[in-house]
Amino acid sequence: MKIKIAIKSSNFENFTLRSYNPEEDDVRSMLMDICKFIENQVDFNISGFGQNNWPVDSGIDLAVFLEQLPDAIKAIKQRKILAIDFYEQGVERYLKISAPDINGMHQIACTSYSSWVPDPEIEKIRNSELLEMLYNAKNTFIKILTELSPNIINHPWIVEWKSN
Repeated sequence: MKIKIAIKSSNFENFTLRSYNPEEDDVRSMLMDICKFIENQVDFNISGFGQNNWPVDSGIDLAVFLEQLPDAIKAIKQRKILAIDFYEQGVERYLKISAPDINGMHQIACTSYSSWVPDPEIEKIRNSELLEMLYNAKNTFIKILTELSPNIINHPWIVEWKSN
């Protein structure tokens, strides 16, 4: 299994952060707005379970992944079981990642909620490789945030997202 965010074009100018209502919005609102803005400038790629290119996009599916990323990294570092849910229509896949075994290997079980069938249903990945892959995705997105605007990278919701 591989997850990667790649910058195609780093022309992230002209992004204006809208006003957010703390009663109705949270970091997910910001991630969704940002991902919609950068959709054509970033590639979000996932492969595994018999499919080289999952049908994910940078506009919606990336935001869904990013909202779960800090908790996923935290769980891996704590050697706990975790899940990443790609719940949007068109993807509809659920990854359950085991705690690492004595050899530092995680088992990732993929469940599909569509007609697509994962083959194999389970893949293995070394703890260090999984952490590196997720940190690379997080760091690439932080780079994008930094280039977008100081208002974004310093927004309290993003500061909290980065620190988790």
